[in-house]
Amino acid sequence: MQKSDIIYMIIDNVMVYSITLPADLQGDNLNTHLIQFDEKALGIIAGFNKNFLEHFLILSKGKSQADLKEILKKMEKVSYMIGPMGNLNYLGPNQIEHVLTKLGSLKLNEITEEKIGLIGDEQLQQEFGGGGYDVSQAIESQLSSASFYLIELGYPKEEIQEKLNEARQDPSKLDALFNLLPKEIMSLPPELQQGGSAASGAPSGSASSGTEDVSIDRSQATEEAIASYIQQIQRDHPPERAQKVTEAIEKIKAQIKEHLTEDYVKVLRQMHPDRINRAFKMLKNTKKKSKKIPLLLEWFFCSHLIESIEFKVEHWQVSSAAGHGRTGVYTAGILFSRYDQIVNDFPDGKLAKVINIARKILITPSKKAIQRLGQDLVAETGFDEHLYFTD
Repeated sequence: MQKSDIIYMIIDNVMVYSITLPADLQGDNLNTHLIQFDEKALGIIAGFNKNFLEHFLILSKGKSQADLKEILKKMEKVSYMIGPMGNLNYLGPNQIEHVLTKLGSLKLNEITEEKIGLIGDEQLQQEFGGGGYDVSQAIESQLSSASFYLIELGYPKEEIQEKLNEARQDPSKLDALFNLLPKEIMSLPPELQQGGSAASGAPSGSASSGTEDVSIDRSQATEEAIASYIQQIQRDHPPERAQKVTEAIEKIKAQIKEHLTEDYVKVLRQMHPDRINRAFKMLKNTKKKSKKIPLLLEWFFCSHLIESIEFKVEHWQVSSAAGHGRTGVYTAGILFSRYDQIVNDFPDGKLAKVINIARKILITPSKKAIQRLGQDLVAETGFDEHLYFTD
C-alpha cells in the first residue's frame, strides 16, 4: 500500500471516529503532519482505535517521527492487548485513556498484560474512590477475569479453581492462564488432519479433493436472518469515503460482474474502502472459473455481517473500593477482517464449512459462538459445527 493511501485511511478514520482535531491539525494540516512519518509508522497509526488515535494526534503535535519512535512502539504493544482478540479487551474507554497517560513512565519491556491490567484497575479505584491501592485485591481482579475467560474456554470449575490457587501462590503464573487453549477442541477431525495439501495415501472411503462439499447453506431461516442484518447495517458515510467505496466496488464489478449480487453490493458499501480493495486483490488473483470466487465473496459478505453484531461485555475487574465485580458494561463487535488472508489460503471445502458456520451464527448469534469462530480461524482447527451450537 502506498504512503498516500495509508494517510487517507488515517484521515478517514478521524472522520469515522468523529474525532475533533486540535486547531493546528485541522484542514490540510493533518496531511502535512502525517506525511513526515514513514510507511511503517503510518501503518501502526492506521490500526489505532478511537482512544489511541485521538491520544496520538494530541501527543504528536509539533513532534517528529524520531521524537515519537518509542511511544509508538509502546502504543502498538498495548493496542494488541486491548484489541478484540486481546486478553485485556474488557478494559473500558476510561481505563484505556488512563493507561495511555501512563505509558510515558514505562519502559517498553515493562509493558506486560499484568502491568497494564493493574494500571486499568487504578482508574477504577480512582473512579470509585477509597483509600490506598491494594495489590492483593488487584491480583484478585485479574484472577476474576481469568476465571471468566477459562469458563468461556470450557474448563471445569474444579480445574479452574486449582489453577487460580496456583496463581495466588505464584502471581508470575497469572499471564499463563490467558494463553491456555480451548478445552473442548483437543484434536482435528480426521478429514482435516492433512491440512491444505492433498496426501497421496488417503484412506479408502475419504472424500477426494474433486468431490469436496462447497455448497452454501441458503435455507429460508438463513436468508431471512441475513436480509434483516443487511437492513440494519445501512449507514450514510462521508462523501470522500463513499467515493472511495464506489470506485473499489466498480473494480470488483469489472472483474467478476456475474457473481456480484445486489445484496453483496449493499454490504460492500458498508465496509471500509481498504478492506474492499483487499477483497478486489484477492478476487483478481483467483482464476475466474475457480469455485473459490463465489466462496470469497460470501466470506466478505458474511464476515462483515457478523462484525456488525455487538454484545454487552462486562468489566470483570474488582475495584478495591467498589466492593463488587460488575463495574459496568460496554458493547463491541469482533473484527473478522483480520482473518481475510487466513481464509484465502483455505481449501474450498474448508472455506465453505467456515461460511456455513458463519451463516448459522447469523440465525441465532451468541458471543461464545462468534468468539470460538475467531479463535478457530487463528488456530486453523477443524471447525466442528457441533461445538458451536451445543452451548
